[in-house]
Amino acid sequence: AGFFSGGRIKSLILPVGISFYSFQAISYSVDVYRGDIRSEKNPLKYLLYVSFFPIVLSGPIERAGHLLPQMSTENMRKIRFNLDTIRDGLVRMLWGYFLKIVLAERLCMIADKVYNNPSAYGGAMAAVAAIAYSLQIYCDFAGYTSIMVGAAKALGLEIKENFASPYLTESVAEFWRGWHISLSTWLRDYVYIPLGGNRHGVWRKRLNILIVFLVSGLWHGAGFTFLIWGLLHGIYQVVGDILKPLRAKLLSVMRLDPAEFSIRALRTIGTFILVTFAWIFFRSKSLPDAAAFIDRFRYPHMWELATGGIYNLGLDRPNVNLLILGLIILFISDLMNKKGCILSEKISGCRLWIRWAVYLTAIVVTVTCGIWGPGYDASSFIYNQF
Repeated sequence: AGFFSGGRIKSLILPVGISFYSFQAISYSVDVYRGDIRSEKNPLKYLLYVSFFPIVLSGPIERAGHLLPQMSTENMRKIRFNLDTIRDGLVRMLWGYFLKIVLAERLCMIADKVYNNPSAYGGAMAAVAAIAYSLQIYCDFAGYTSIMVGAAKALGLEIKENFASPYLTESVAEFWRGWHISLSTWLRDYVYIPLGGNRHGVWRKRLNILIVFLVSGLWHGAGFTFLIWGLLHGIYQVVGDILKPLRAKLLSVMRLDPAEFSIRALRTIGTFILVTFAWIFFRSKSLPDAAAFIDRFRYPHMWELATGGIYNLGLDRPNVNLLILGLIILFISDLMNKKGCILSEKISGCRLWIRWAVYLTAIVVTVTCGIWGPGYDASSFIYNQF
């Protein structure tokens, strides 16, 4: 009703976490129907799976085949108080708080300043705000996921990872293998494959991709901005698939190795630009708002960067410097993760005094530099609204 009325009709009651527990309930029903898992005879354990507190608000979207066995009586009896497990869980939560209240909240201030009044800024500041939101939603959602994965780990349960260095990928298709993994795999298993996947020819495959991403857009919100966001990601992948032979031929003619660092870096930057452009529709409240924001790129006003315009977006120089330092730490962490080297595991393998020096420093920095508490209207987690 809200979609077809242009937002004039609003839901009076919107149950918390409905998108997430609905998908978990659907996947359970389908998996039982297919015979992939056995039905759970204990209604309390089924309810625990559907409404497990760390994931009920914003995911990840768990599968019954992964989570329900962990909630069995036999497995629960094996769980023991383990200091190492609790420490690892709390460290993972600390990383999530760092992403949320140190990075995402600062990025939010920059993005909101321009998105709320785009006509006051030129293209340079619009680009800064677009990049800020792209990074904000990542730090916000990945931060939430880290907190919840850590909370479950401290309790002796394992939640699946939801992110895998998505902004270091070289194509939009690869981006979706690292972004909101639980949603993209759910759509693959319960929408894309039942539609026929890639089994009925190349054009049917491309149509299925478009349908899946339209569904993804509607899942995020019943509005044309989300619909266009999803459609853009579908178009990116279809066009990328069509141009794949041409790209390969062009590289061959130019005698360039696709594995060269410069080529891979260009693909990564290009993917980030495409994803960031699509986020403009995701962030905007309406299509006219998105159009007004995009229109600012016609007026570059590059001098705003040279004259320190970035310091007029809600953050002073020390806070901007802190944000840049934090983003460098995030980049290093994601780069290490992509290469199969988990930073937290490396730290936990250090000597006791080194390990705890890092932990205590991280706690002090997060509590001291985090934007939270009285006097500040901290934004909720972005994915709470979905």
